[in-house]
Amino acid sequence: MEQMMNECKQSHAVKTSEHGSVLICTNLSGQDIRFETYHSMIRKRVDGKGHVPILDHITAMRADIENGVVLLNIKSENEKMYQTAFPVYPYLGGG
Repeated sequence: MEQMMNECKQSHAVKTSEHGSVLICTNLSGQDIRFETYHSMIRKRVDGKGHVPILDHITAMRADIENGVVLLNIKSENEKMYQTAFPVYPYLGGG
């Protein structure tokens, strides 16, 4: 999860897609870095290419962005819910 947080903090734009099941960070080079669910994992893809597993044994991910803060909810295969939040824009201490 730290990798996801760092990618988002170093991006100039962060948004969600597909009802929050995808988190997209656009870095300073213009690349879109997507974190999305795929089978039972969250994977990272850059510009729609590649496939790097980030977190395994999950059934759902939901990301929301409120006031420059990413709110992330993850449901594990054993039905536990996990939540985290981190700022993504420099004026909130995220960049």
